[in-house]
Amino acid sequence: ATLGALAESGNDGLRLTDVARRTGISKAAAHRNLAGLVAHGLAVLDPDSNRFYLGDRILTWIDQAADRFEPAHRIQPHLRRLADELHDTVYFSVRRGDDAVCFGRALGSFPVQTLTLRVGDHRPLGIGSGSLAVLAFLDRAEIDRVLRERAADRAPYPLTDDQLRAHLDDAVAAGYTTMDHALVQGIHGLVGVGVPIRGRDGTSVAAFSLAALRERVQAPRLGEVVTRLRAEADLVERELADILARY
Repeated sequence: ATLGALAESGNDGLRLTDVARRTGISKAAAHRNLAGLVAHGLAVLDPDSNRFYLGDRILTWIDQAADRFEPAHRIQPHLRRLADELHDTVYFSVRRGDDAVCFGRALGSFPVQTLTLRVGDHRPLGIGSGSLAVLAFLDRAEIDRVLRERAADRAPYPLTDDQLRAHLDDAVAAGYTTMDHALVQGIHGLVGVGVPIRGRDGTSVAAFSLAALRERVQAPRLGEVVTRLRAEADLVERELADILARY
């Protein structure tokens, strides 16, 4: 939690009291955490401002883990192209166990941007249009297992299992997903559209999704959005097949 707070602060940094407030831990615990992070190079203290920042050792870890997160780098041209052409926010999510993790995001030029995910955010499979696109195109037995075992993790979201199963059935029939963000985050007026990205065996391993104002994804534009997302997903499946095979 302390590392997360420092990361979110960016170049502004945080004072000890800021860390305690953001994390909800006591000042004494925050002080111990920060002292340990500084000792191991994961945080640094600016003595002039008494503000803490992420440490340089993070760069070493990023470099060592670069292969693990190669899709995040390789997917950026695809995301940028989609956002430029569709003008709305586009996301790339990867399956991690029974979660979908946002590995990339690109903003379009439309004045109202829908920032429903940050890079690194986790969602239980089925929660959100991209996450739903991953889940919907798994084997039926796997879908049933995920729904059964992750029920508690989905409980905080205003989406019933019956609603989720209906969305899954619709997605399989249509080849893409749509989800009202009011069912996921309580945000009204926003809709997500997602398409699966499959590995060589045909199993969904990732997804592209677009989030926009509801009126921007009505017919006939909905069909245009799906066609464009699907075309880019097909391209990724061909170009990044070796990388997708790891997931």
